Amino acid sequence: MNKFKKIFTLFLFFTVFYILFKHNYILNKSVIDGVNLWLTKVFPSLFIMFILNNLIINLDILSPLSKLLSPSFNKLFKTKGKSVNAFLLSIISGTPTSIFIIKEMLKNKQITSNDANKLIGFTFFSNPLFLYKILSLSFNKFITIKIILIHYLTNILIGLILRNKIYNNDEFVLIKDSINNKNILSLLPETIKSSLNTMTMILGTIIFYMIITNLFLSFTNINNTMKVIIKSLLEITQSLNMLPSLQIKSIIKEIIAISIISFGGLSIHTQVLSLMNNTNLEYKNFFYSRILHVLISANTYLLIYFCIPS
Repeated sequence: MNKFKKIFTLFLFFTVFYILFKHNYILNKSVIDGVNLWLTKVFPSLFIMFILNNLIINLDILSPLSKLLSPSFNKLFKTKGKSVNAFLLSIISGTPTSIFIIKEMLKNKQITSNDANKLIGFTFFSNPLFLYKILSLSFNKFITIKIILIHYLTNILIGLILRNKIYNNDEFVLIKDSINNKNILSLLPETIKSSLNTMTMILGTIIFYMIITNLFLSFTNINNTMKVIIKSLLEITQSLNMLPSLQIKSIIKEIIAISIISFGGLSIHTQVLSLMNNTNLEYKNFFYSRILHVLISANTYLLIYFCIPS
């Protein structure tokens, strides 16, 4: 069976190479579109957020807020340390930045490995400004805000579901608050270098899935609805951009939209997996939570739709 897999994989690679050589325009267009998407939509927002979050974590800027909110947060979600900081920063930053934040806090021993694996399940927030802008192309203000709120509130529900979950036994003691002698000037060079490395990985991921998507769609004859669903499995920005072109009932379009946002697409999942390298974070915890996110958000949306028509 293992030999068959290798032969099949080899055949698949040669097939892709042949198609790319014969239809080089697909490769060129995919790379250009991917770089343009990264340069105009992803890099301007994510790069500065990576830097700011890294500085906030290493300088422990949120310490006063953490002391105030941690007791209630840790009691509600059965976490320890400064888990509330990871949750709050994730709301502002979105994903995959949330994984970057949790990874840094785990490295600095501000949260335990068990809590880190919990947090990756319920800190999957898409940037609210990005969502509002892109959803407004397809829906009115009421529907747009409703989708965003349900997406955000579902994270809290997942957190409550996972509160009693134990992933592993923590092998270190949390570092307590102490005098921090670090300063911005000493941290900035390494922070910029680390952020650029992460952004380069994200660029490569976007281009890869752009190529796969365009290759598949170029050789298949399917309607726009199926194109959106397929694209949503790979990359959410492309699929959400296509929603206005769908000639289907609004409620179906709304359910597709919230499901796309809740799952995140394989591009985001690949970025998350890469950020988890050399850590105690387990991707399966993230993946199962996204499936749960889709189920809860879609069903909650349907329930609210029938109770409060738009």
